[in-house]
Amino acid sequence: MASVALFNNQGGKIRMGFYAGIARDLQSNQPEFDSVLVLWTKAEALLATAEGVVRVVDFESWSENWVHTEGMADELNLQYPKVNWSEIIAAERSFTDYSTLLGAAGDRRENSGYVSELLARIVGFFEYIFDTFQIKAMMCPTADTLFTLVGFKVAQQKGVQAVAESAAWLMPKGMPGAGFLTADEYMQCPTMVRAYQRLGSSSPSSSEVASAKELAGGIVEFDGKTKFYEKNKGKKAGLTTLTPNLSNLFSYLATNAKRDKRVEYMQFEILEKIRANVLRFFRRIATRHLLGSKSCDGIPAKSVFYALHYQPEQSTLAQGVWYANQVALIENISKSLPLGYTLVVKEHPWGRGNRPAWQYKHLARFYNVIFCDAPAKKIIKKVSAVIAVTGTIAIESLVMDKPTVLLGRSFFDFSGLYFKVRSIEGLPKVLREILIDRSYDIRVDRKFEIDRFLLAYRHALIPAFPVKENSSIYATALMDEIRFRGMRCDAEDFHQDHN
Repeated sequence: MASVALFNNQGGKIRMGFYAGIARDLQSNQPEFDSVLVLWTKAEALLATAEGVVRVVDFESWSENWVHTEGMADELNLQYPKVNWSEIIAAERSFTDYSTLLGAAGDRRENSGYVSELLARIVGFFEYIFDTFQIKAMMCPTADTLFTLVGFKVAQQKGVQAVAESAAWLMPKGMPGAGFLTADEYMQCPTMVRAYQRLGSSSPSSSEVASAKELAGGIVEFDGKTKFYEKNKGKKAGLTTLTPNLSNLFSYLATNAKRDKRVEYMQFEILEKIRANVLRFFRRIATRHLLGSKSCDGIPAKSVFYALHYQPEQSTLAQGVWYANQVALIENISKSLPLGYTLVVKEHPWGRGNRPAWQYKHLARFYNVIFCDAPAKKIIKKVSAVIAVTGTIAIESLVMDKPTVLLGRSFFDFSGLYFKVRSIEGLPKVLREILIDRSYDIRVDRKFEIDRFLLAYRHALIPAFPVKENSSIYATALMDEIRFRGMRCDAEDFHQDHN
């Protein structure tokens, strides 16, 4: 019998219900798998037990027996030689501001002692689960929190096969919902990679071309409003500068006040949150005139597009943390452009109000940087190339047949059409290759490669959102993935092949 750990520490009762449903399905229908549901708080564990899950462990109860010891940081550095823990900590938004939003996220200030102890306890908890229950595989959400990001690192160290579920933002028209399974903190998907490699040996059939065209249509028409977010977070998710918890503000504050930040490290300081809401409200008003024209008419013929990522999010904090300071990044792109080219910058619709006005004014003073507030797809059509850390903009530009530079790592970077830059010093050379040498334009296989990418992406889609009512679908998909990968952690092999 193989042991599987199901980890969840985000999304409250709704997400707990999804994982509890998977655990129950494994108990009832998959006798070859022995599962343990791992939750964050005692309250969640009690709910899961009441719902019929047999084996439940929670971080809060385990932490009560935690003993602080000296030298924990040195011990972690020695035990995990391949992990840069400072990079991992930088991905947590509760008590860091590597996104340079300067108060707009409501993050609190913490000292090194608190952070080191918290990290050591989370690592210790994962080690306890993996060792005690002899875990061979785990499933968790994507690396959107410190907890899950640490989990990936411990799993890689222990040889535990990691599987994470993600909702799919981009879908064919008419598909009611979709998701896919990933293998690491970058959301890279072995099923997509395998399909992409398989499709490289022959031209797609007429039906496959039609399937790729259908998906391309859904991507090109994507307006940033996802069915998953509308279903789970409301239709105004990300579009208002104020907290989405205004309707239940008192219970929201009461729940936060009860949190122990040594366990629920996302506990916020009320004054900082109030200040953040006020800042976002007034910053949105103050920066409205700095975001550029809503028309593409002023975009020069020789130009490159960079769309600011919404922050704080895992797209920059986990998948492109070295580029999380986007002010510095835009400065470096400006330095990297061939002479005569202009950088067109667009603020993310959800990010308006997050940044102080001086950041826009500072960037707009560069001789080769302009702001534009036209729809992103219209900008893409006008420019010569696109630069992205990660995010859907990079998929959209690829499908629209624009040369695209990727700075970070994400589930779609298996396509051979992307220009990948692993350090900023390499960007000038890559931009010259695209803009001066025209290396992308002379490729005769672009249409084939775009179709190949789209078919690989579609092949990996599970036709249902990862929500409670679809837990049995994801339980089956999880078991199929584990069986296919032979109940062994081939994440390291996957990365070596992929890179």
